[in-house]
Amino acid sequence: MPTTKIQKRRAISLFYTALILLFVIQSNANAADDAKKAADLMISEKRIEKEKEKSMLKYFIDEGKGFLEAGNYDAATEQFSRALEIDSNSADAKRGLKAVQVKMGERQKIESPSVMAKKLLKSGQEKYRAKDFDGAILDFQNALVLDYENGDILEWLKRARRQGDVDKARTNQKDLDKDTDLATEEKTVQEKTAMLEVEKAYLPPVKPERKPVEIEEIVSPEEEKEEKARQALMKKLSEKMVPAVSLAEADIRDVIRQLMDITGVTIVIDEGALAKAGEGAPLKITFSTVNEMPLLEVLNIALRATDLSYRVEPSYIWISTPEKLAKENLVTKTYRLKYGVRRIRKVELEKFEPKTSSSGGGT
Repeated sequence: MPTTKIQKRRAISLFYTALILLFVIQSNANAADDAKKAADLMISEKRIEKEKEKSMLKYFIDEGKGFLEAGNYDAATEQFSRALEIDSNSADAKRGLKAVQVKMGERQKIESPSVMAKKLLKSGQEKYRAKDFDGAILDFQNALVLDYENGDILEWLKRARRQGDVDKARTNQKDLDKDTDLATEEKTVQEKTAMLEVEKAYLPPVKPERKPVEIEEIVSPEEEKEEKARQALMKKLSEKMVPAVSLAEADIRDVIRQLMDITGVTIVIDEGALAKAGEGAPLKITFSTVNEMPLLEVLNIALRATDLSYRVEPSYIWISTPEKLAKENLVTKTYRLKYGVRRIRKVELEKFEPKTSSSGGGT
């Protein structure tokens, strides 16, 4: 019995060992397959990249040839230079640059291709340091036409083109950032405007502005007539002139009488006020004028030394004390408030017929 158990355990152990071996073998096989697939993929990508480079190389060379035949040597130079950047050993690109050199040599006599190429290389380097990458690329391309075997020129051309692309990318990024900031600001303004509208919706309604009350003065026909007469007399008094006078200790009554005789204007004196001002004795005044003067001005001068004053009435001049004149000047005026148009809504009451009870009964 013990032997049988040991044999079973060994068999089970061998079985599990075999399973593990099979798993390891399968895993290694899968890993090998994955590695092979990855390698095939890399080879395929490299092949695609090479095919792409060949297509681009052919495209630039064909474009360069087309520009060369059309006599556009600058454009032909750029295309052949781009072809050399892809394949620095491209014979077709070098032949194209050589052809451009020959054509340009026919058009203008240059001192020496190699010397001119060095000058253009130096000029391109200076422009490169000044961050004028477009100008540097143009100088390097022209230098490559004159010396297409020069590897330094080709490297400088590649470097200038890369930096030019980076510089353009930075400029585009700045423009994009500026547009983004502007869009963000506009969005913020719109959000604030929307929030303001929401807040306004919760505010209590604005009370309508109360219009000021209009007042209309009511003037009776009698008052209007008196005012017109007073204004007419005032105009007449402004035209009544009094000659130059010289009076000394003259009685006020005599002075007023003389003024009435000269001007023909009625002047009435309040005898009670005159007696009070003169304290029972005749009121004497002294004054003189040099030139002819209006009546009211002469009256002002004559009454200045007394406690009297005057008021122009509709048909005469009234002389009294200032206090009494002030009291008499108090007038009563009537005003009417002017409201808006009053709207009256007519409401008619319905006529109800009395209801009669149909039920009858007796006690």
